[in-house]
Amino acid sequence: MHSFYCRNIPETGQAVRLEIHDEKHLFKTLRGKPGDPIELLDGRGVSAQALITSTRALEITGRISTPEPPLKLHLFVATPRRNPMEQMLRQCAEVGVWSITPVVTERSVALPPRESAPERWETILQEGCKQSRNPFLPQLHAAIRFNELLERVRDGAAPAFFGAPGAGQEPFPADAADLRWIVGPEGGLSPDEEARLTDAGARACRIGRWIMRVETAAVCGAALFLHARL
Repeated sequence: MHSFYCRNIPETGQAVRLEIHDEKHLFKTLRGKPGDPIELLDGRGVSAQALITSTRALEITGRISTPEPPLKLHLFVATPRRNPMEQMLRQCAEVGVWSITPVVTERSVALPPRESAPERWETILQEGCKQSRNPFLPQLHAAIRFNELLERVRDGAAPAFFGAPGAGQEPFPADAADLRWIVGPEGGLSPDEEARLTDAGARACRIGRWIMRVETAAVCGAALFLHARL
C-alpha cells in the first residue's frame, strides 16, 4: 500500500485531495485507480486508510491517533557532507528522533546550506517516516552556533549528553520526557567545546567501542537512548 503525507486528514467518511505533486505521483507514476487503498500520514500522530474515488479524491475509511512517545529525543548534530546527511536524516526518521538541529562547531566540515537543501531534507524525513510507518515527522530546525547550543544546555529543560569515545557509559535518566543528544563533527568536538559542554551541564558518554562517523553516532546513539524506554 502506498503512503502519502496529508497535513490535514479529515474524519472517516470525508474526502481529501493530495497536494499537486503527490497527486501527479499517485496517478501518473503509480497509476492509481478508483478503489485502490492508500495510507495517509499527517506527521503529528494521525494515520488513516483511504480509498481512491472516481473523482481522484481520497475517501477516508478509518483513522488512528498514536499517542506521543514517552521520550522525545532531540538531536543536535554537526552537519556531515551531503550524502551522509541525507542518509542520517532518513534513519533518524526510522528510529523515531523527535527533532533535529544542525550545529556549527569549531571543526565543522560542512556548513548547513541556506537554500534548497532544507526542503529536500524535509522530503527525505517524510520518506523515512513512510518507510518505517513512523507517524511523527521529526521537526527540522534552523542551524545554530555552538554558543547557542550551550545556552540550551544550560536551561536545564532536558538532560543533555554528548558523544566522547574516551568517556564512560552514563546511566540513562529513567524519568526524562525529553533528552538532548549532541554529536560533533568528523574529528570530534574540540577539547574546549567538550569542557564548555560539561560546564554547562551536559554529560560525556560512550555509545560504542570504536570511533564512529557523524551519521553513525547520531543514529546509533538515538536508537540506544530510545530503546532504553521501550
